[in-house]
Amino acid sequence: MIIKKLFIIIVIFFTIKSTSFAGNWGKGELKLSKGTMQHLMMYMYGAGSPKYDNDKSKHSPTIFIVSEDGNWSYYSYCPYTRCEPPNQPQLIKLCEKGSNGSPCYVMALERRIVWKNGNKKIRIKKKMLKDPISVATAIKNAGFYDGDIFKLAGINYETGQTTDENITGKIDDYDYPLLISRLSNDHKDSWRDYIEGGNESFKAWVMVKRKDGDMSWGFEANNISWNDVTNKALDRCNKYIKNKPNSYADNSICVLYYKGAKPTSDNEKILAAETYYGKQKTKNFFNSNLYLLNDKEFYITDNNINLNKDIVSQLKSLKDLLDAGVITQDEFIKLKKKILN
Repeated sequence: MIIKKLFIIIVIFFTIKSTSFAGNWGKGELKLSKGTMQHLMMYMYGAGSPKYDNDKSKHSPTIFIVSEDGNWSYYSYCPYTRCEPPNQPQLIKLCEKGSNGSPCYVMALERRIVWKNGNKKIRIKKKMLKDPISVATAIKNAGFYDGDIFKLAGINYETGQTTDENITGKIDDYDYPLLISRLSNDHKDSWRDYIEGGNESFKAWVMVKRKDGDMSWGFEANNISWNDVTNKALDRCNKYIKNKPNSYADNSICVLYYKGAKPTSDNEKILAAETYYGKQKTKNFFNSNLYLLNDKEFYITDNNINLNKDIVSQLKSLKDLLDAGVITQDEFIKLKKKILN
């Protein structure tokens, strides 16, 4: 079935009060068809409608609305320096006139994806527009498109219109961890610096989630110790919370996500946080953010066993064996390292 796409300029409604209810925003799984994905790319670049724009100039995208089945879309943009915000309910009705019965919801406001599909929210920054592949990759990595982005049409940067050639841009084939691959290019650039920047023995990568869904991060690398790099990385990350507290939830803490290139375990996350923030603040945070832990029952009640206490108990028992002469110093060091790892 050929799906018609709407390339319509929405007339700016100066006399109608704009509504921006979050209730109009989509949620749940959304998979865009190739045509809708192409339409979303044009929206991000501010493509106007050939019907109304003789000069085919780019404009500022305001709102992108898509049908729940991903097969139909409708967007508006601002052709002037300043425009009234779009009337969401009215534009949703216009979308549903052509959606073949599938309800329509808001997917993007300006270049910010607001559709909640369980993944991190993304914002397409202006500097990304120079690289269409990175824009398409960000949308795909957020879970909205399963097709081959390299089969999408190219985008004319000056007009936002599609071209006869395939999409172009820098192909980033770096082997990122799954979590990092879903973040921004700035995160990825820092990750490459973190991994490739030197031959230090100890490297720690920490992050904290902002209210807008993005992640602030910090990392440290040296040859001193795991504790030292972890605390210094947490210092860097924690400065974001202290400098802009309104950007983070009240109980936010920075979490140790990677030691070197290896993802941290639940116990490593909690031990690092307890050492830096204290046990009570750590417990309150993880009780509110259980999705960060593999073992969801780990910190729910006071009766749960804290793995850190078990480690301390094992180390004390090991020291008793050393003092009693049951094991040698070399054996003690090897067993201690095994417990801590």
